[in-house]
Amino acid sequence: MKPARSGTALGLLGALVVVATVAAGCGAPEAGTARSASVKSGAGDSASLAPSAKPSPTKPTPSASKTVEAAPSESASPAPSDTGSDAPAPASDGGSLEPIWYPNWSPDSGKGEAQPWLALWPRPMVVGPTGSGDLDGKLVVIDPGHNVGNSTHSSQLNKHYWVGLDKICNTTGTATASGFEEATYTFDVAKRLLARLTDAGATVVLTRDRNTTDTYGPCIQARGLLGGQVKADVEVSIHADGGPSSGRGAFVYTPGRLAGYTNASKATESVRLADRVLAGLSNQGLQGSTYLVPNVSPDTQQGTLNVATTPIAIVETLNMANESDAQIAESKSGRQQVADGLFEGIRNYLLGD
Repeated sequence: MKPARSGTALGLLGALVVVATVAAGCGAPEAGTARSASVKSGAGDSASLAPSAKPSPTKPTPSASKTVEAAPSESASPAPSDTGSDAPAPASDGGSLEPIWYPNWSPDSGKGEAQPWLALWPRPMVVGPTGSGDLDGKLVVIDPGHNVGNSTHSSQLNKHYWVGLDKICNTTGTATASGFEEATYTFDVAKRLLARLTDAGATVVLTRDRNTTDTYGPCIQARGLLGGQVKADVEVSIHADGGPSSGRGAFVYTPGRLAGYTNASKATESVRLADRVLAGLSNQGLQGSTYLVPNVSPDTQQGTLNVATTPIAIVETLNMANESDAQIAESKSGRQQVADGLFEGIRNYLLGD
């Protein structure tokens, strides 16, 4: 178990954090310039978090309560009726992070100069604790995989970047047979997980604050780097697979040993995280993968994992191509079940259980 967060780390977040409470709810070309701190509301079926104001220059004061890149798919058919989100949405009264990445990173010349996140990317958002519990003082980065706008930004999406190997920025993700997209599923599960974590006292950083067709990404490098930038205890990237229709269940990618990127400590701790997450999902009645065994797979081909400096895991929570797993993904109760399993796994990892 990691020691309590240092004043230095909290000071960094204090200068950047969105002080937020969880409210009940229903759920341009690639320029090297950051988006303004204000957040536009989403259009149509796309979801976004509440608008944010300018960053606070001081550490936030707690409230009285204390405060894989899957293969692309085309999904023209409408989503089932139960796919609308009733997950809690953070209501911001603060600012947002000004995150960085390294678009000119190369194997020969290193990272190059840090650049702000691109204007067409969603923004990360920090959500402070809404309750007090055994996760007080912990910081968790949650990465909802993909973005529903990826399919409408193909030229930007297919740009290549260095992440320990050459990779495109991101992919569109998969979908169920009914057309419920992975990007929408992961965003909904992330909001449900955020509510559980902040209620237990944790601060949560989402890698993207929206799921809209007028944005794309962020690129996988930026997602993986964010945990280290905010000095997180752990980062979990939420995904769903598009595997064989006969197979179902969850599996986890962890960082494989890779010189200059993943050392023994990061690899070992990430496997421990993966084991706890799979156990948490199992305790919620969600099985491990029947087609990728063992269910924990160290992998050097996942750019998000390679560039991370914190314990990290990509969780393929279920198989959208399987009819039974698709029913879980398409139902609000099923997505809550997944979020509860992820919460249990992250909690047990952070507590050293």
